[in-house]
Amino acid sequence: MYRVFHHRRRRLLRISFVAALVWFYFCLPAGWSDKPLSVVLFDRDGKLLAAQIATDGQWRFAPGDSLPQKFVTALKRFEDRNFDDHHGVYLPSLARAALQNLKAKRVVSGGSTLSMQVIRLSRDNPKRSFTEKLTEMARAIRLETRYSKDEILHFYCTHAPMGGNVVGVEAAAWRYFNRSPHELTWAEAATLAVLPNAPGLIHPGKNRERLKEKRDRLLDALHLDGHFDALTLSLSKGEALPHQPADLNQRALHLMHRMKREHPLNFRFNSTLTDALQRQTEAIVNEHSKRLSANLVHNCAALIADAQTGEVLAYVGNSKAGEHGSHVDMITAPRSPGSSLKPFLYCAMLDEAMMTPNQWVSDVPLTLSGFRPQNFSSSFAGVVPASEALARSLNIPAVKQLKRYGVAAFQQKLHDLGFRQLHQSASHYGLSLILGGGEVTLWELASGWYHFTATLHHYQTFNGQYTKHVTPLRADAGSTPPQLQLSATPAVFSAGSVYATLAALEGVKRPDDLGEWEQLGSARRIAWKTGTSYGYRDAWATGVSDRYIVCVWVGNADGTGRPGVIGSRAAAPLLFDLFDGLPSDGFFTPPYDDLIEVEVCAQTGAKAGPHCSHRKLQAIPRNAHNAPICAHHQPIFLSADQRFRGNIDCLRGGALHSWLVLDPLEAFYFKRSNPLYTPLPPVHPDCQSADERAQMAIVYPAEGSTLTAARDLDGTWQPIVFEAVHTEPIVTLHWHLNERYLGTTRNLHQLEFIPENTGEQHLRIVSEDGTTVVRHFHFIGKP
Repeated sequence: MYRVFHHRRRRLLRISFVAALVWFYFCLPAGWSDKPLSVVLFDRDGKLLAAQIATDGQWRFAPGDSLPQKFVTALKRFEDRNFDDHHGVYLPSLARAALQNLKAKRVVSGGSTLSMQVIRLSRDNPKRSFTEKLTEMARAIRLETRYSKDEILHFYCTHAPMGGNVVGVEAAAWRYFNRSPHELTWAEAATLAVLPNAPGLIHPGKNRERLKEKRDRLLDALHLDGHFDALTLSLSKGEALPHQPADLNQRALHLMHRMKREHPLNFRFNSTLTDALQRQTEAIVNEHSKRLSANLVHNCAALIADAQTGEVLAYVGNSKAGEHGSHVDMITAPRSPGSSLKPFLYCAMLDEAMMTPNQWVSDVPLTLSGFRPQNFSSSFAGVVPASEALARSLNIPAVKQLKRYGVAAFQQKLHDLGFRQLHQSASHYGLSLILGGGEVTLWELASGWYHFTATLHHYQTFNGQYTKHVTPLRADAGSTPPQLQLSATPAVFSAGSVYATLAALEGVKRPDDLGEWEQLGSARRIAWKTGTSYGYRDAWATGVSDRYIVCVWVGNADGTGRPGVIGSRAAAPLLFDLFDGLPSDGFFTPPYDDLIEVEVCAQTGAKAGPHCSHRKLQAIPRNAHNAPICAHHQPIFLSADQRFRGNIDCLRGGALHSWLVLDPLEAFYFKRSNPLYTPLPPVHPDCQSADERAQMAIVYPAEGSTLTAARDLDGTWQPIVFEAVHTEPIVTLHWHLNERYLGTTRNLHQLEFIPENTGEQHLRIVSEDGTTVVRHFHFIGKP
């Protein structure tokens, strides 16, 4: 019987021992470190930019990468001097606490180590009892076997109560002292070290004498331990106590929310922003927004980045105008870019030897399958240098260039630059892509310009290749660094083509209703471009210097258009206000090894052809070396008095001459601003077999187009205005439709009428010298 009893007792002991081991292994509270955390955003120097309170209403920050040493030293001295030596429980402290409690006949000391306090914090400070104390001790030992001393201190620093709804040393440092816990003075560190001991009784703002007594006793102890000298002790005791918790900074809120969306498992984000620049940028944007609000324009956004590394220095997702969609991050919102994509097309055409930087491009009325682009000024130059067309943001030359380059090819180039919002087919956008027919984000636009600046900054002359440079972002432990570095795909464009593009955009002028106005802002060298979307919904302006990229958007977040929401009026002033707040810098050094000197036609800007009489040397991108030669200067056989043209067989005594030849439509508009331009002389009557060049052209309608009759508000059918031009200023034209005579025009060649029948139409115009032009179109008549 005794053996049976003894066997059962040993078995019970073994089971109890195993059960105790199992309990010990799993004794740490489930989810003990899963308290909700505040979302916080810091600048590049560790300054707090913005914070969002935790879901339980507490200010509790995620731990950083290192512990604040002054606070840790003060904490150990106040709470647990033997923390580095024990394994969770320090028996002499427990014995001393027991004796003190017996003498006082009440609990005056707990003898708890920091590890035991961490366990109590993880269990929301349960009611104290002897049993609770024993389990707390066991759990503290288990805590020490599983986590390092630094990890335990990290948990304490994150979850220690600091009064009110402030939890943890970092939240307390920012709320009480407006600084990082690493920057605390000895007095401030000692203040926070004594707060968790009795946060309900000792709270900044009340019980100030008791708080000061505890702090000063701790400072005395730290001085005796040799952590600082007597002078520091005296100065520390003289420091004032904190008042009520201050409000935390709320800058770059849109960025903080963006980072949380992109990294939902993280709560602490270290950005590349600069606090001072962020504050300045927000102030400028908000002031600009206030001025625009008089026109019911309520939203602005701005981004400033380092032109060499792509690091974002300031991020204002929207102005603080109260309501009106100010919560929307317009840096990531897809919007129509207007003309903002034109620099990339210009650069692409240079890169693929389709033109030279200053080559003439056509600027005349255009109709393509019902698409009739217009220049913002509603005027036409006839021909204009490509660089000037870009600087003046002329729409018609851009549309013609895109037609020549190819919509699909250009869309692919934009994809290579990071424009991910343009995900529809090329046919969906058509030629309107270059005028804002798609959508981009401000972030994408800034990234595209960063490719320009990075290409120039990191162009390597020894092999002529662009090498991407990446500066790693700093990240604290437990946090994910936000993607605050604009990206640039290597080798999309050559350095020479990029430099020519930025040179064309440096110091550009923009037309407004009052005429021409000079470059805004200071005299610093900046390449910049504006954009305006259809319906005056979006105004854009982007500029770059050697060190900075500045990109802004102005409009209404809900898409409401307003008169005056134009890039040059609404966005450009904000752009230059932001540049004026940046340190002065220079412009880009020309990539000499990627430029080549060639002879160009002094007049047309194209590579000089055999008939160009005036030439000059010009540095052009190396990739543009194979661009077409000048086609405007052609050999023309003229009579001796140069009044007629023909050929050697019909003009005795004539000779070949180099002549600037424009088509009739280009010549008509070019001569308006160039009165010295001389059109081709007429063909001599005796030269019937000469290669007669047409001197007139039909402006509207376009060949093969479809026209539709329209009613006025009173129900009257509106006539269609047909238009033609002639190189001669005074000439008579005779109009015929389907061989029926319509009338005659002189000087201004416009005629209004409505075709009588639907279907195919045949328009014929005959000049007084017998020259004829014909146009076919389809008419949808009155229903």
